[in-house]
Formats: sequence, C-alpha cells, structure tokens
Amino acid sequence: MSDNNRCFIITPIGDDSDPIRRHIEGIIEAAIRPALEDKYELVVAHKISEPGSITKQIITEIYSDKLAIANLTNRNPNVMYELAFRHSLGKPVIMIAEKGTPLPSDIIMERTIFYQNDAQGVLELRENISAAESKIDFEKESSPIYDIIQEYSRDAQIIKISEKQFSEPTDGENTNILKYILQKLNNLEDTIQSIRPISPTANDTNFPKKTVVALEFESISRPYQKEKIFNRLQKVSSIDFDVRVDDIHIDEEKKYVAIFIVLENRISIPDVYNYFIKVLSEYGFTKVSIMKPTQLTARLK
Repeated sequence: MSDNNRCFIITPIGDDSDPIRRHIEGIIEAAIRPALEDKYELVVAHKISEPGSITKQIITEIYSDKLAIANLTNRNPNVMYELAFRHSLGKPVIMIAEKGTPLPSDIIMERTIFYQNDAQGVLELRENISAAESKIDFEKESSPIYDIIQEYSRDAQIIKISEKQFSEPTDGENTNILKYILQKLNNLEDTIQSIRPISPTANDTNFPKKTVVALEFESISRPYQKEKIFNRLQKVSSIDFDVRVDDIHIDEEKKYVAIFIVLENRISIPDVYNYFIKVLSEYGFTKVSIMKPTQLTARLK
C-alpha cells in the first residue's frame, strides 16, 4: 500500500516488563487491526524495522500517513507530543483511551472513544473505530491546533492588508476588514459576558457559593435520560474539584439547560464550560453554547 493508505498508531509501549505493553499490544491486535487492516497498512513505532533514526521515521509517518490513531491511556508524554504534531497538520486522527483516563483540558472537547479493557470492551472498540473511520471527511483539514494556527494566520493577513489598504482606501476591501474585526470583538464580548455568572472577583472569598450555568441548544437528536446526564455532569469534579453539580433543569420548549452548581473556590472556567458542553453534545443536544445572563432572563419571561 502507498502512504495514502497507511495508518500510524500513536501509542504508549514501554519495555517487555511494563504492564502497559500487554494492554497496548492486545488493543492493537484485537481491536485496531481487525477494524482497519482491510483499508490500511498499520504502522506502529516499535515494529518499524527499517534502518535509521526511529524518531525521524515516526515523524515521517505522522506527517505522511492518511490516518492516525492515538491511544491516550496513561497520558504518555510521547503520545501527547506526537498527537500535538498530528493536530498541527490538521490531518485526521482517531483518539482512544481506556475508561477512567482523565484527558487534558486542551483536548477534552475532541471526540475520544473510551473502551473497557476486557473481551467485550475490545469488540466494542473495534466497532467504534470502524464507525469513526467511516465518518471521517479526509478532504477537511481541522484540529484544535490547526484551527488556531489558521486563525492567527488570518489575523496576521488582516493586519498586513489593513496597513496597506487603509493608506490607500478601497471601500469594498475595507468593509470586509472592518466586518472581520467587529466579529472578533463580538466574539470576545460574548466570551466575557458568558463567564461572568461563575467568575468571582479577586477579592471575593465567600465560598462555598451557589450559582447556575445556562446552556442553550438548537435541538435534541435522540431520547435521553435526565438522570444519566446528571450523573455525567457531576463528574465535572474530575476536571476541577472545586465545583459540584447539585441539580439540572432541562427545558425542551425554550431550548435551554440550567446546571445548578456549588463553587468551593475559584475554578477553571473554560475547562468546566467545555465539559458541560461536551456532555450535553454526547447525549444528542445539538449546537450547545453558553448563554449570557441576559439571554437566560429573556428566555424565562
């Protein structure tokens, strides 16, 4: 097969005496290989037999291969490094991890397949990997890092064009530049407004405190059980142990979810918000976003 049909497996390995070795080898041979070997030539770092620098060959595979699978179990530093490189390219990667693996906040919003490391869990992982691969749009370049790089590149271009065009005004081009800048400012304002409900001031030491986070959504794509959502939301303590979810209210008619929380201290606001959005999205709530206080007030009238 050519590089266009290769899949590089980014994974922790360890030496022969490391317990993770049998775990990982089992996942590769019993789940990943059966799921993808009909479409891809699978490449694993410790099985590369060509002479030369193994690091250089790994980088080449990550750069060139059509697909990558990253096993985040144990949050291995090499795995995170290689995943970051793949993300910087905007190329497809399927992330998997053993259940119970806490993900770094930078990638918690990204789709990750969690698996149980037993016979049934391996069969489920095989099916989930196959399903995930079938839904990949290989023409699309996107990832958390790639998208940010593109945004910064776009900002740099706008500044460069602005410096030139505003000295020699062209109404159409200047209008587009101003629209872009205004949109950026609106996005910044929305972010600031949305974090105010649970963002205590530097002098605020009155803890614990109760508050509410409201999220709006466009639709619900499948049936759900409120209790299951509540249980998942309570696990936000694994993201930030200073926040506790006490209750939730789901209003399908007015299309919002109110999450009642208790703060024990100042919290990592983006991580907590991202976790709430991720949970609701996984349960079929579409286009979930944080509501401003004014939006919630208007929705309640």
